[in-house]
Amino acid sequence: FILMPTIHTAVRDSGEVVEDAVFAGLDFDYIGPNGIFMALICATLGVWLFAFAYKKGWTIKMPKGVPPAVADSFAALVPSALVMGAAFLVRIGFSFTEFGYFQDFVVAILQTPLEGLGDTLGANALYSFMCTFFWFFGINGPAVCNSVFFIGNVLTAKQLIAFEAGKALPYIFTNPFSNFFCNFGGGGSTLSLVILMVTVCKSERIKQLGKLSIVPGFFGINEPIIFGLPVVLNPVIAIPFILVPMMNLILSYFATLWGIIPRTTGVNLPWTTPIGFSGWLATGSWRASVWQIFLLVLGMMIYYPFIRTLDKKYLAEEAAAANESSEEDDISFDDLDLDNL
Repeated sequence: FILMPTIHTAVRDSGEVVEDAVFAGLDFDYIGPNGIFMALICATLGVWLFAFAYKKGWTIKMPKGVPPAVADSFAALVPSALVMGAAFLVRIGFSFTEFGYFQDFVVAILQTPLEGLGDTLGANALYSFMCTFFWFFGINGPAVCNSVFFIGNVLTAKQLIAFEAGKALPYIFTNPFSNFFCNFGGGGSTLSLVILMVTVCKSERIKQLGKLSIVPGFFGINEPIIFGLPVVLNPVIAIPFILVPMMNLILSYFATLWGIIPRTTGVNLPWTTPIGFSGWLATGSWRASVWQIFLLVLGMMIYYPFIRTLDKKYLAEEAAAANESSEEDDISFDDLDLDNL
């Protein structure tokens, strides 16, 4: 709040700037999408500076016998004052620059270029690849990548503002787009895979795992497949696991660009919203639901030869295990040799 702009140029509802007219206060734009990067920077640097001062012992120490809650409150005074003082110095320093405020500097230099990058096919294709690539090694890909590629939160918030204002929707790559048009059933778009496991596979191992995973898969939960099939360190399944989300991303991008499906409205639905419902709720159009089903079937076609290869391998292993079991169980008292007793 110390670093936020508090003096603003007056603008009419039509967008016309009123000359020589300003107003004081907090602009909602700076505590909305344009404040996300600022909040991240302040939270990171503020906590680091507070912890640095606290570890250095720059605190007010109370005598023994003072309640811990009171002692902790006094101990936080100097580090907190240091953080606020640093914020005031930054604010004063930027008042002598062309930006005027540190937040305007962050928006112009960092956030705006990243917004342009975040709405490109190349950046999102790289994000999709890295998410599935990490999953191949047993690492939660989105949890890692979202800590870096969080520009989607800004684009989604701005998309919602434009939608509520009745303006043209500016972005394609929002969080709902990534959640509901690239991956069905979790990372790797494994809902296509699970349906094949239940319907066409003959291996008992795969069929039972598919039955256990089909319901969670409709809600985007696929850890049973990731670690149970497994996908982790499985070169056979890794190929479609990486390829299918990438295909969904590229096809959905061009489908949106060419008007086959509408752009998402920016409404942040839970990522567990099932296929069909999610497309309709995210865009307001039934065409998006039909598109999701089309991509699901297309994903099944790509997964099919790979899961059939794995199915044959597991069938052979199960047959070998069954033969060994039958040989061990085929024991008769006639085979006992009592002569050496």
